[in-house]
Amino acid sequence: MERTDAQPNNPFRQRGSRLGDIANSDPQFIHKQNFGYSQLPESAGFTAAAKSAYTTFRASPSYQSRPPLVVVGANDGMLHGFDASLGTNGGKELFAYIPNDLIDELHELTDPTYSHRYYVDGTPRIGDAWVGNAWKTLVIGSSGAGGRSIFALDISNPSEMSASSVLWEFTHPEMGYTLGRPSLVPLYNGKFGVVVTSGYARPTSTTSGYVWILDAADGSVLKRFELPNSGDLGSPLVVDLDNDRVADRIYVADTNGNVWRLDTNNTTIGNWDAPASLKSGGSIAPLFIAKDSTGVRQPITAPLDAAYTKDRKIMLVFGTGSFYKTTDNEIPESPQVQSFYGIIDGGTPIDGRSKLLEQEILKEVSGSKLNARAISQNTLGTGHLGWYLDLQWKKSNNGPGPQGERVISQAQLGGNRVTFSTLIPSADPCDAGGTSWIMSLDLATGSRLVYSYFDYNGDGKIDEYDYIALDDGTKVPVSGVADPNEGAVKGNISLNDQKKGKRYLCYASSASSTGSDGVTPVCIEVMGDNSDSNRLSWHEVRNNL
Repeated sequence: MERTDAQPNNPFRQRGSRLGDIANSDPQFIHKQNFGYSQLPESAGFTAAAKSAYTTFRASPSYQSRPPLVVVGANDGMLHGFDASLGTNGGKELFAYIPNDLIDELHELTDPTYSHRYYVDGTPRIGDAWVGNAWKTLVIGSSGAGGRSIFALDISNPSEMSASSVLWEFTHPEMGYTLGRPSLVPLYNGKFGVVVTSGYARPTSTTSGYVWILDAADGSVLKRFELPNSGDLGSPLVVDLDNDRVADRIYVADTNGNVWRLDTNNTTIGNWDAPASLKSGGSIAPLFIAKDSTGVRQPITAPLDAAYTKDRKIMLVFGTGSFYKTTDNEIPESPQVQSFYGIIDGGTPIDGRSKLLEQEILKEVSGSKLNARAISQNTLGTGHLGWYLDLQWKKSNNGPGPQGERVISQAQLGGNRVTFSTLIPSADPCDAGGTSWIMSLDLATGSRLVYSYFDYNGDGKIDEYDYIALDDGTKVPVSGVADPNEGAVKGNISLNDQKKGKRYLCYASSASSTGSDGVTPVCIEVMGDNSDSNRLSWHEVRNNL
């Protein structure tokens, strides 16, 4: 128990809050989301009764009356669930869960000489699932940088949680820190599965990484994939290729620059594997290896995302770079150049960038409100298997060269665009954690858009005045913006103002803290029509099924 009194002989550490710090766990919200599971295919083992039961589950009084919920992990050792309603109960804690993996470490929180450490630091996944012949709403949590475990809670009735709400906890001798967010998905064997990776800093000496598919009902292992000579593995990306709500394929990347592909579109678990074209001597081989211009591998720690190209091929989008090690904020005199990639999955291995189209940063300028970037507009040819953009304003383009820029968060897909944030860290603790660029590129080619996406000059309109001039006088749309006053940015979200008919790109930055009141979001007006209809990664089905 925490002691909060101020007695002189108090043997416990004094704390100003009962809630621990929330560092890397992004809060997740759920309230009556429709995942479309009444349309699951019977060919995948989901019976008509199970599908009908999903409609009944969502229509039940207990479902309709349950409060909106926010779930987040904190470094007090607990996964917290809060009432997210706007009424008098808003903000009330409904439950908290301490993973078994961390119980023996909780005593450190009371030590007067306590030095910060992580506990429940992973971002949870929330969704509905068919388990135990019933529909339930589950949260799949992880200890993140604080431990080596994944756990599942039944939160179908978040106001009445009990010991029976804890379904299972999974750990393994080959599992490292679970920094990657788990996935909760329907499978072709009629079950729901939880997809997790072996994570970071694996405790064993093996050079292989692993991807597990767990039974969502009890945490048992349905399938384990071994990825030889892999680096530390991040978040799995599970995709549905035919819009039947069932997982067809898993992608995962690692710190050795490998991107791996695993196919699960078969009713026989034994047939879940990489395609034959990505096997070498019976072992799984990478789909892609990210390498810089000198052939050195680039680490991938940002989550992947995927979309269809115009000719219905899968394009994976992601950036390279690392910011999880204690020395990652130290930029050497000649840092490695990191990149952002759009890779077309044709089922054959791609080693490096020789078959990719290059785009370049042509110019950067300082504006009255924001700094701006211009990107090239090179054309994708028939022989190209994707594209890349090196995150440097090259000296050959009159720039300063590499500055240690990298990507550590997931890109956002919308319409014909891919939007992402970068990070240039600072070793100076007074420098708001570094600086960031927010970029928006053509999804198909990585080139600049034919229009400016950002209200660069801040006049409330997006027009020809949001262009910048290249050295030859050519005016081009702004492809990236940076706010020098807002420090480092972690990801971004799009928001619509329906009354004004405007769309904004909003983010929380390291310089937008308002002290005890928390963080104030920063928003930039952007071009509208941000449909994500071509996106393949797991997300809420938006039609009313």
